[in-house]
Amino acid sequence: MSVTHAGRRTLSAESSGRCWVKTHYSRTGEVVVAICDEELVGRRLRLPSGCTVVVAESFYKGVLIDQTDVAGYIRNGSIINLLGERCIEAAVRSGLARKDSVQYVDGIPHIQLYL
Repeated sequence: MSVTHAGRRTLSAESSGRCWVKTHYSRTGEVVVAICDEELVGRRLRLPSGCTVVVAESFYKGVLIDQTDVAGYIRNGSIINLLGERCIEAAVRSGLARKDSVQYVDGIPHIQLYL
């Protein structure tokens, strides 16, 4: 929800425009970049199988960035994991991902890219 103050629109914490990003380096040389919308860290998501997965701090919570910086981080990786509306929209806007590649996990958009 947005709130207006003195004619200026501000964002609530839920739509802050920020994303968590963390870079992981595999033993095989792959650079895995994990990015998710800020408020998703710690949430439990239910898979179609009925199992649940946690949006883990250890995987996503590295550096808190503005969504306008998402494309730069994507370009640094060879495997990209995106979870959430804002980070996926930033990737689509920059031409690094396509909307028809989006999968949904418990209503949350998710994309994996292999660059």
